[in-house]
Amino acid sequence: MQDDIFPAAEKILSDIENVVKKNPSLKSFEIVPAEDSENKSPVFHQEDSLGLASWCVQPLYCYAHRRLFELRQNKHRREESSTIARWLLGALLLNPDVTTFWNMRRELVRSHKLEVSEEFFFTRLVLYHKPKCFEAFAYRRWLLSYILNDKDSNYDPEPAASPLCTELDIATTCADRYASNYHAWSHRRHVMTLRESRGFTYPTLETEWKNSLTWCQRHVSDYSGLSYRQFLLKKYMFEFKELPGEPFIKCSGIGQQWREELFDYVKSNVSDTEDTHRLQRLFDATAAESGAAVSSRTKQYAYFRALSYWLEECRANDSAIYTYNDHESLWCHRRFLAYLLVRFMASMHSCHRDEHGADRQYVDEPTGKDVQKPLLAASMNNDATLCQDFLVEAFRSRTDKIADLAVKRNQHERLLVERFFKFLRNIGFEIRS
Repeated sequence: MQDDIFPAAEKILSDIENVVKKNPSLKSFEIVPAEDSENKSPVFHQEDSLGLASWCVQPLYCYAHRRLFELRQNKHRREESSTIARWLLGALLLNPDVTTFWNMRRELVRSHKLEVSEEFFFTRLVLYHKPKCFEAFAYRRWLLSYILNDKDSNYDPEPAASPLCTELDIATTCADRYASNYHAWSHRRHVMTLRESRGFTYPTLETEWKNSLTWCQRHVSDYSGLSYRQFLLKKYMFEFKELPGEPFIKCSGIGQQWREELFDYVKSNVSDTEDTHRLQRLFDATAAESGAAVSSRTKQYAYFRALSYWLEECRANDSAIYTYNDHESLWCHRRFLAYLLVRFMASMHSCHRDEHGADRQYVDEPTGKDVQKPLLAASMNNDATLCQDFLVEAFRSRTDKIADLAVKRNQHERLLVERFFKFLRNIGFEIRS
């Protein structure tokens, strides 16, 4: 293709570049259906939106694509960096899935020919137009690492100035604009992992927990959001890095509330009178253990804290299945909740075995207060085991009620229920004898 086939290409690219540079608040880019008009520019700009007439998309992209690959093939050819950036801008706005073009922009950033802040604005436009573009997300992650490595090690911005909070906002927008957008949720996971590795305060896990629940309640059939909830739930249940330094001084009321919510859930789903009495005795025993040593109280606090988040997710899942018919994503998520409870129980049993092994040293020389340690540990371990048994029974009872309702709604949901119970059998989800 010769240059004279589309002589207006450079003028159109310059118009797009001028709009982007002069309006850093741009939030959207769209292709506008329009026929060729020789007297009007194909570039539209209104408030925070940028548009390009559809008639010029193909010839404009072919022009930028050809120019850029000619440049890559001839390494001795000298072009102004501003010209290369303009070609890349046009090519990536129209087709952002070309890894080579993103690598060329990385080269320009490293050589300080492009401003990082402008790159964040540009990729935001790209992701609005192509919200499931993996290459654009990968480029933003690279930009994040680039600027954070350039900052002081103590850099921890407030939410309004945090680039991580901005990334979460963009990931939310992309998830809203494209269903089952796993690239957006994977980007969100990366941001939270980066926050943890850098020791940043914001965004907080608790904020993410609440915001993701709100999103999932608005997109019931989208499993990508639920997979992110699973990522957060595993952190709450198996990683206790964000526990307060003095939990039973600052948060004793919260710990008591978590314990009461858990026992209320079990009690409401256990019908046997004898089991109810045993449950009450167990509740009284765990309440009495709140007066134990600080280390024991901290473990109990972490235990009920972990289960409180699992319980909250169970209730949300219960409500969604009751409210909405025939959503496979909800039953798949319930599988994960059952699996996670089994895994949590296994990890608790493993911890208890380790504690018993450590306590054997006191059996050889039972002197003074040390003689009480194995007895106290055994009591707490038995309580935890019994509590988990009750929790399994309550979950199964609750699931049976939901399943009875679901199988009556339609044949497909009956099949989902059958698959769910088959999964429970496969993972050994049952009450221990």
